Amino acid sequence: MVDAPKYEKGKLYNISVIDFLKDPNQPRKYFDPEALDELAASIKKHGILQPVLFHPDPGEQGWLTIVAGERRIEAAKMAGVNMIPALMVEGNADEIALVENLQRKDLMPVEEAEALDRMMRNHNYKQEDLSGIVHKSQPMISGILSLKRLPQQIRDECRNDPTVPRAILIAIAKKKQERAMLRLYNEYRAKGLSREEIKQEGRSHKAKTAGQYANLIAALDKQLCALDRNDWTEDDKVLLRDTLVNHRETVEKLLDLEQATPLNAIAKGRVLS
Repeated sequence: MVDAPKYEKGKLYNISVIDFLKDPNQPRKYFDPEALDELAASIKKHGILQPVLFHPDPGEQGWLTIVAGERRIEAAKMAGVNMIPALMVEGNADEIALVENLQRKDLMPVEEAEALDRMMRNHNYKQEDLSGIVHKSQPMISGILSLKRLPQQIRDECRNDPTVPRAILIAIAKKKQERAMLRLYNEYRAKGLSREEIKQEGRSHKAKTAGQYANLIAALDKQLCALDRNDWTEDDKVLLRDTLVNHRETVEKLLDLEQATPLNAIAKGRVLS
């Protein structure tokens, strides 16, 4: 069996494109076809100007795992270039690949969120650790990671679409429920809403506060007290009574009836006549 080649860190090698393996943890998943064609044309004319980064795969003898440069390798294959310049690197491959892609601004917002989340899980990092690695503020890291909350449908669409800004997705991800996120995302697609418009749209659909519900109940209570039942039939009275009994059951579920408060005492002691 032929021994695998030995590589030295920092030394430049010319390596066959067929010797490389894709890294399944590579943060970048989407390559714009038009941009890939342009890169292939450039490589065919000028060659690869920036070396690919790799490390030997410990589980596959002779194979090299791509740390950074998968797009360059794909374009080289399209251009019919068989040998490419490459450098071996050591250290945390996740960090190197992520930072390299961020510096080149090659990642979609969703890809960036998934890569940061994977690094946190794989290396037990905190957001503060990521902040130091990728040189972004902790609040920005938190905002990017919030994109993991987006419904799968939105993430899948945006993973292949460079037109949706990160700020828009972060604003949508602030919603608590998936259906609200989907509604805002669809409205953004249909109307081209700005980030501020998305925030305003979210506020306009915000659930009522406890005070607003209290005002509604007080208004209903006032109307009930003013009822004139003199002309009601027995069926009418039974219908209202049954409705109010059901309402009282709902009220009792909302109240903590184990605690002695004036409001609870009223809820327990009020009897319909």
